[in-house]
Amino acid sequence: MTSLFNQLSFRTVLFLSISIQALSVNADTVAPGDTIARHHLQYLSDSGTINVPLTTWPISSEEIAGALEQIRPDLLNPANASSYRFLQSIVNAKPTLKLELHSGTYREALSAFSSTTREENEARASIKLQNSRASGTFSISVVDAPLDGKHIRLDGTQMSAHLGNWDLGAGWVDRWWGPGWQSSLILSHNARPSPGVFIRRVTSQPFSAPILKAIGPWKFEAFANQLESDRFIPHAKLLGARFSFKPIPALEIGLSRTAQWGGEGRPQSLATLGNLILGNDNRGDSGIDADASNEPGNQLGGIDWRYSFSAYEQPFAFYGQLIGEDEAGGLPSREIGMIGFEVPVITEWQHGRFFLEFSDTTMRFLRDGIANSAYQHSIYKSGYRHYGQPIGSSSDNDSRMLTLGGHHALTNGHSLNWRATSATINWDGDPAGNLLGPNRIETYLANFEYQFPISDNTHFQFTGQFMGKPFGEGRHIRDSGIGSSLKFVF
Repeated sequence: MTSLFNQLSFRTVLFLSISIQALSVNADTVAPGDTIARHHLQYLSDSGTINVPLTTWPISSEEIAGALEQIRPDLLNPANASSYRFLQSIVNAKPTLKLELHSGTYREALSAFSSTTREENEARASIKLQNSRASGTFSISVVDAPLDGKHIRLDGTQMSAHLGNWDLGAGWVDRWWGPGWQSSLILSHNARPSPGVFIRRVTSQPFSAPILKAIGPWKFEAFANQLESDRFIPHAKLLGARFSFKPIPALEIGLSRTAQWGGEGRPQSLATLGNLILGNDNRGDSGIDADASNEPGNQLGGIDWRYSFSAYEQPFAFYGQLIGEDEAGGLPSREIGMIGFEVPVITEWQHGRFFLEFSDTTMRFLRDGIANSAYQHSIYKSGYRHYGQPIGSSSDNDSRMLTLGGHHALTNGHSLNWRATSATINWDGDPAGNLLGPNRIETYLANFEYQFPISDNTHFQFTGQFMGKPFGEGRHIRDSGIGSSLKFVF
C-alpha cells in the first residue's frame, strides 16, 4: 500500500477518493465528532422529551429513531421542534455519494469531542451496506506526511451481525466514553482506533423485571483490540467494557474499565485473563510474582456522571469523571479527574450550548499528586497510547486544562464549534513523562470550526488553531494554523 501511495501524488489520490455511503436506520451510527447531533440529543433529553443514555459513543441511529417515535411533534415547543427536525434528518437520510477532502497547516494540539481530523492533509472514502441481519462499512483514508508513517488507513472499517438488540462485530471503531466535551480520561478518539472485535447493545430499553427496571434505560459495550507492533510490548491487547444507565431521567451514570493485556513475551492464558478481569493483577497479590513475570496487565477504571436540572426555566447540567490508574480492594484508586458545567442557550439566530470544563491527569490529583504515573506502566512502557498518541485525554499525563467552549447550529444552516483553553502540559517538567511536552509548558489555545453549505450538495468547513506557545518536538510539534475541508454530497 505504501508503494502504491509513492507512485501517486497526494493530490491525485485525494481527488480519486470518493465516499459512497448507504445510510439506514439499522446500520448507521452517529460517531464522535458530530457535536450538533449530540447537542440536539442532549437538549431533548434534558427537556424530558426523550430518555436515552448519551455518554457512550458511537450511538446507533436506531436508538435515535426509537426515541423520536415516542414524540408527538405537534406538542413540541419551537426549541424542541428544531432539535426533533434535525435528528429526523439523520435517521431519514437517503443513500448518498460523498467526497470529503481536508487540507491544513496544523495538527490539532488538544483534540476534543468535536475533532474530526488527525493529520494536516487527508481524504476519506467509505461504503456502507446492510440488510436485516448484518451491516458493514469499508472505509479507507489517504493522508500526507502522517506522524505514524501510515499513509493508507482502514480507520472506520467495521462489520457487525445483528443478534436481537445486540451488534456483534469487528473493525476499527472510534469511541468516546464519558460526558466531557473537551476530554474523556479513559477512552477518546484522540488516537487512531485499533482493530478488534466488539459487542454492543443497539438500543437502551430498560429491563422488564420489576427490580432491574429501576436501573432505567441502559447501554453496554465491550471490545478486544490489538495495538500496534512498534511498541515496547508488541501486539499488546487493549480490552474495554462500559455500562451506562439512567436511574432517573435527570441523571446518567457510566462505569468504564479498560486494560492492556498480553502481547509478545507476556502471559496470555485464560487464567491470566481471569486474574485481569477479577482485578488480581498487582504484584504481591495471590499468585502474582514479585518480579511481575506473570502480572496480567495494566488497567484503568472508574465512574462518570451527568446531572441535569432547571432553574427559572433554564436547563443546566453538571458532569464529571473519576478514573483510577490503579486498584485497591477491588476498586479504582490513585485517580485522575474531570469536572464540567454546561448550559444550552437558544436564541432567534442559533440553537446551541456553552460548556466550562476542567481536567487534571495527575495521579491522585485530589491529594498530594503523583507525577509520571498516569497513562504509564512499568511493563507496558509505551504507555496507554496507540501510535504514540494518548488513548484517553489528548493532554497526556500530568496536565491540567480549563476549557470554555460552545457549539452552535445557526438558523441559516451554518454551524460553529469553538474552544478556548488554558493548559499546563507536563507540569513537573520531567521529560520521561508526558510525550507531548518534554518540558513544562504553560500555554493557551483557541480552536474553531465553521461550516456552511455552498450549495445543496457541497459543504465547506474552515478551521483554525491559535496557540500562545507551541509544544512538542520535530515533526510532532503543535502550533497555530488554519485548515479547510470540502464535502460533496450527491
